[in-house]
Amino acid sequence: MLPLEIKSFLQQFAAGQHTDADHQRFAEWLTTAPIADVETALDEYYSIIHQQQQPLATPDTDLIEKIEAGISQYALGKPMEQPMGTGRGWDRMLQLAAALLLFFVGAGSVWLFIHKTTTVKEKQLAHAEPKKRSNELLPGSNKATLTLANGDVISLDDAKNGQLAVQGNTVVQKAAGGALLYHPENTDALAIVYNTLSTPRGGQYRLQLPDGTEVWLNAAASITYPTAFAGNERRVEITGEAYFEVAHDAAKPFIVNVRGMEIKVLGTHFNVNAYTDETAITTSLLQGSIRLSRGSAAVVLQPGEQAKLAGNGDVKLLKDADMEEAIAWKNGYFSFNRADLQTVMRQIARWYDVTISYEGKIPERFFGGKIDRSSNASEVLKILEESKVRFTIEGKKIIVHP
Repeated sequence: MLPLEIKSFLQQFAAGQHTDADHQRFAEWLTTAPIADVETALDEYYSIIHQQQQPLATPDTDLIEKIEAGISQYALGKPMEQPMGTGRGWDRMLQLAAALLLFFVGAGSVWLFIHKTTTVKEKQLAHAEPKKRSNELLPGSNKATLTLANGDVISLDDAKNGQLAVQGNTVVQKAAGGALLYHPENTDALAIVYNTLSTPRGGQYRLQLPDGTEVWLNAAASITYPTAFAGNERRVEITGEAYFEVAHDAAKPFIVNVRGMEIKVLGTHFNVNAYTDETAITTSLLQGSIRLSRGSAAVVLQPGEQAKLAGNGDVKLLKDADMEEAIAWKNGYFSFNRADLQTVMRQIARWYDVTISYEGKIPERFFGGKIDRSSNASEVLKILEESKVRFTIEGKKIIVHP
């Protein structure tokens, strides 16, 4: 199957609109494709489920326990006594396990099992199950406000699906999956006005711009954009963090303005983290090519590279950056790769809409692993406490103890 066919099927499968023939075709592909391609498909499916907030299938607990046991032994370097099928190596076992999980367990569990190098510790992080407590800090969700050109503000989490407004010659619509869509009409006589989409702390949202470009906003972020793109460029401005999948248009470069920096692209996938409480503006490129500029300084990024622009104007270029960590938030989880305690707590503060205070000296700790962002705060903190850091929750405040 071609990548576009796979993506189309996964979207239909998540919505329950697939045919038996397509299901069978995908199942055959899934059990014969390279591991890397299967990983990509399962990550795509997890992302679709997360964005649409689809309910997950009821888990087959016996199946989960058997696969978990096998993978745990593999991660610890202890091969199973009974291999799963004559002539099948561990790669094939894991691939078939992923196939079974995709169809019988649900997307929430799939992401973990396909990664054959997952350690036992990371497996525990990814499977943190939220527990209900009276003073629990719940995770964020799809929440945002839309500010129209006339200053009117629409709460998107309260608004009904369907048409929300008409801005210039463009219809603004809230889709069933929780995305904001723009449909330009009468493009020969465009009336250009600007809108701003903003997420609060504890919120996130997805936007489709008039040119088809997809934008995901993380918590405490915003994007200002025209309701239709006219002229010879497509220009938007952001704060906070956003992930872009830019629609290709060679005649109209796509330009992102962020805190004095300009990102220029034609069509590509990239992430920008520009929170004011971070030490640098971090731009991570997944596909295509982008040019970053600030004043007279400029740098061109290639896929897999990451640029960190410090407040003094210095740029640090990482040639082999962790793209999985960079866009983990967009795919529904926290990912830490030797992240220090303060970096971790800043992410927690934005997602759970809390303040962080430190009692005594800030512990020098580094964290690695993955945690589902749908976990309640107490479960996340419980995992972090395994690194000998203690936390206390007082209302909307988390206190860090050495």
